[in-house]
Amino acid sequence: MPERRELSVRGTPVHMLEDGAGPPLLFLHGAGGAGRWLPFQERLAKTFTVRMPSHPGHGGSPAAEWIEHVSDLAFHYLDLLDGLGLARVHLAGASFGGWIAAEIAVMASHRLASLVLIDPVGIKVDGWIYPFLFGMDIPEIVATVFHDPMAALALAPPDQSVETLALQYRQGAALARVAWNPYLYDPLLRRRLVRIAAPTLVCWGAHDRLAPLAPCGETWAREIPGARLRVFADSGHVPHLEEPGAVAEAVSEFCRETKEAR
Repeated sequence: MPERRELSVRGTPVHMLEDGAGPPLLFLHGAGGAGRWLPFQERLAKTFTVRMPSHPGHGGSPAAEWIEHVSDLAFHYLDLLDGLGLARVHLAGASFGGWIAAEIAVMASHRLASLVLIDPVGIKVDGWIYPFLFGMDIPEIVATVFHDPMAALALAPPDQSVETLALQYRQGAALARVAWNPYLYDPLLRRRLVRIAAPTLVCWGAHDRLAPLAPCGETWAREIPGARLRVFADSGHVPHLEEPGAVAEAVSEFCRETKEAR
């Protein structure tokens, strides 16, 4: 079981899960993934020391009023790395977490041993508009995000208590604060992706309906210099949940190759 840690990053409380042994890897979760140590993280922890903080307003981390833009989250995690004494890490992020990871990478690639983006949102893609998740009911969200609906059980709320409903509201509000307008993208990010100097693996679910492989995944892989694209045939928007073993192995293999090439 992972260790649960409570940290303070420049006065902002952070809840973080940590486990494993090996090189440090920071994993940034997507919406709904806070505080959930699932098979993907378990498998990564066999190769890396995995740290998974909950974004402010998500999981056990309280909201932070100073966060007004996704770049604030990027600086928040750079401050977290400083606080942990980590000069360089492997960085992986999924969906919304992938967006934050990309923002970190364009700012500070020198802090990254490698970068893994799993079906990130965050850029304006020609010819595509992200479906409006905030207006969907739960069955619609599941159909949009997952290829196998049964995989959604991993993120199902434990109950329908007042506390759980309040947490869901707080997480939705924290996400909307940085992703509502423009919806799910930073207008400046796409042209900045060329700044990413870290070895980059882009993982994508073949059946992603929120951000389809064509054009979204192909655009990310094209815009990041030297990025490698890996497609997972049995997944939707969250291949690390639908094919955790295959994605974890791809991440470990990529990081191993990256280290050997240096």
